[in-house]
Amino acid sequence: MGLIATIQRQSRRSYLVSQCSLVGALTATSAIALSADATGSIVATSAAAMAAVGFSMFTLHHARRGVYRKLEHAHIADGERQRMMESDVMTGALARRHFMECLDQAVRRTDVPVTLMLIDIDHFKQLNDTLGHPAGDAALVHLSNCLRYQFKTGQVGRLGGDEFAVLFTGTSETEIARQTAALLRLVAKPFRHAGHDIALSVSIGTATSIDRAHDASGLFQNADLALYASKSAGRGRATTFEESMLQDRRRIRYLQRELRAAIYLDHLELHYQPVVDAQTQVKGFEALVRWRHPVRGLIPPVEFIPVAESSTLIDLLGEWVFTRACQDFVRLGHLNVSINVSGEQLKRDNLVTMAEQVLQQTGCSPDRIVFEITETAATEASPDVLRRLNKLREMGIRLALDDFGTGHCGFNYLKTLPIDVIKIDRSYISNLGKDRLAQVLVSALTEVGRIQGVSVVAEGVETDEDFQLAKAAGCDRFQGYAIARPQPLEQIDLSRIGGMLAEAS
Repeated sequence: MGLIATIQRQSRRSYLVSQCSLVGALTATSAIALSADATGSIVATSAAAMAAVGFSMFTLHHARRGVYRKLEHAHIADGERQRMMESDVMTGALARRHFMECLDQAVRRTDVPVTLMLIDIDHFKQLNDTLGHPAGDAALVHLSNCLRYQFKTGQVGRLGGDEFAVLFTGTSETEIARQTAALLRLVAKPFRHAGHDIALSVSIGTATSIDRAHDASGLFQNADLALYASKSAGRGRATTFEESMLQDRRRIRYLQRELRAAIYLDHLELHYQPVVDAQTQVKGFEALVRWRHPVRGLIPPVEFIPVAESSTLIDLLGEWVFTRACQDFVRLGHLNVSINVSGEQLKRDNLVTMAEQVLQQTGCSPDRIVFEITETAATEASPDVLRRLNKLREMGIRLALDDFGTGHCGFNYLKTLPIDVIKIDRSYISNLGKDRLAQVLVSALTEVGRIQGVSVVAEGVETDEDFQLAKAAGCDRFQGYAIARPQPLEQIDLSRIGGMLAEAS
């Protein structure tokens, strides 16, 4: 706007000077034409000059009006661009760049506390894949409206995708916590879109600047750590930043560096747990990765697998496990091997590329491999994930649905997912003798498996009673400590596994 106003002022000045010059020239020409001693030729020349001067003034006037119109159009376009830079077109929230500028300016003021809240819609991709992108857009608008309604004293911004943020200045943490609880209740109420009732769930992370972060970057990092904690704790909740989160972050980064080194230095191990049939004959193994740290000793998978999944390190770990299992095939005879695949690996195409390359390099037959995916990963499978699963099956690799019963995977999923094996979670197997619901679910699942030609594995067989009840319920494969514990390949004695169940009982 300043540049346009300057141009207008300069244009006005130039026009006035030109006007004065033309009027002076017109006056002088008129005087010459009207003088007593002027000849006919002089009068004609003066008249022509006067006409030229008049035409020049007329042209200059219209040119000036044209310049003003263009300046006005430029002013309007500049204002529209400014509004688009400051506000998100779809939701009306502040655009990312403008929001971050507001955050930076607020944090620079040290006299009042600044609180940053980060908000993500839970399972937003699943909403898009299920109901379509128009429903996803409606959810974004709905959440933005809820944020502006609930946080009237805050500045609401959209950072991108389904990520929103709210900036508070001088608002107490107690008041923010009260309003946040109300927001969680508000977004959980269904809204109507295209004949569907959509209820949202959001994860929230909050951090305050006083004594915790001294700049916008630090405050954003702290709020992001709190948001990550909300997601890790099950989503649909709000978490306030605590100093211990920084320690956890440093620990995760340390473990990531150590794990990366362990992969490259081949400090990992594969332990194999047998899977047997109803006659306790070994039909295959599940390959389980173990990390034997030179200082800390054996680090359990529950500690380092989530660390790998928090970055693309899980891809490197998955490749190591698959390669080692394929190399071990020569010592496993004709038996199959199951390998766990993380839901994070399924999000990227390089899983399929990696499998193709490893199979080619090792010469391993794909029909002896079973990739196990968790029930949670299956229920959140996008069209891209399903495409990768089908591609793996086309290669000859079979797929198993692991830990069935721990999530929200209904029987309908078994008709749509490209699954060859179902592994029933140990919580159902261990309760077969006392829980009627577990008995019904296992029996129904084995019947579904029989109809669809899917093998059903009972996991967590800890006792002979577990084995007998699971077999009576219709399971055709069994795995657990009562059969054999996971152990290194060189310690496996195939001739003894069939008798381990009797020894355990």
